[in-house]
Amino acid sequence: MTGKTLKKLVSALIFLALAWAGGFAFFLAALPKPDGERPIAADGIVVYTGGGGVRISYAMGLLADGAGQRLLISGVHPDTSAARLSEFWVGPRERFDCCVDLGREALTTEGNADELKSWAETHRYKRIILVTSDYHMPRAVAVTHARMKGIAITPYAVSSGYISENGLPASSQAFGKLAGEYTKYLLARIKALIPANGR
Repeated sequence: MTGKTLKKLVSALIFLALAWAGGFAFFLAALPKPDGERPIAADGIVVYTGGGGVRISYAMGLLADGAGQRLLISGVHPDTSAARLSEFWVGPRERFDCCVDLGREALTTEGNADELKSWAETHRYKRIILVTSDYHMPRAVAVTHARMKGIAITPYAVSSGYISENGLPASSQAFGKLAGEYTKYLLARIKALIPANGR
């Protein structure tokens, strides 16, 4: 490798690093604020699991409050029973039994979106409230929209604790988590530009 070629390579890497850093700053600034008010009612509600049950608790609160007809909990661990999940429920037991559906196949955000698509098509839902953590919401919406272009998605963000009041990562661990999520978000946006494989 010649000195000129090496210089070009270093310049390109510096440019990419600066572009990534600038994009990351914009990503942090644009993250949705945790919602305190109930969104406009939709056909159904979905929660992409994670966050130690906090997301599920918020999603169940929305269902109990009448924000949707049914709730899909996507990405439920095979060993997690409906009885265990019912501990997060705050309404009448019969409402949980009739209207909370458990999706157990999803292992990734892409899998969540696939479960949601199948569920929404089964119930002929066109308006969905999507519940997930604030930092995960951009990628969740991007991936879901890529699979369900005809569905109206209302984001409902839950605080992850990774963002401090000044909008910066709350800790070094939070920085790593947010940086990783931003990179995954970029890859999801790039993938969405590629012609769908049979979708």
